[in-house]
Amino acid sequence: MCKFEIRVDRVLIHAPVGLVWDVLTGVERYDEWNPFTPQARTDFRIGSPAQLKVRMGPARMKITETVCAFEKPRLIAWSKMFGTRWLLFAVREQHLEPMGDGRCAYHNTDRLTGVLAPLVWLSFGPYMRRGFSDVGTALKYHAESLYAQNRPGGTPG
Repeated sequence: MCKFEIRVDRVLIHAPVGLVWDVLTGVERYDEWNPFTPQARTDFRIGSPAQLKVRMGPARMKITETVCAFEKPRLIAWSKMFGTRWLLFAVREQHLEPMGDGRCAYHNTDRLTGVLAPLVWLSFGPYMRRGFSDVGTALKYHAESLYAQNRPGGTPG
């Protein structure tokens, strides 16, 4: 079976993992900071829908995926089967790693499998990679800003 992965570099965030987790799971406020997925709705229960509006380059797409992992405060994942699993199956994982000293790291991946995976990877991979990178950067700046607002002296760690 064809397997492809879209991955971006880890982003170091100077804010506690709990605060960053709250931002990442506060989907009702994605429009305030998330350039790739400005709208999302889910309750994060395994098997429940994640209704997403994503910016795939110039296109705006609405997609419903299924929550497949929720491990507070380290992992959120959702998946989507297009047709049948052998045709195209995608799993997006968003990871947080506590780093100590009030810092954490964020990264995400999307694994594509199935006979259409190469086509999707070639057609949408650059948009996805850019979108994932933009999410990491925006999450960093938003979380660090929130953290600075709540710290004595108003500056991130």
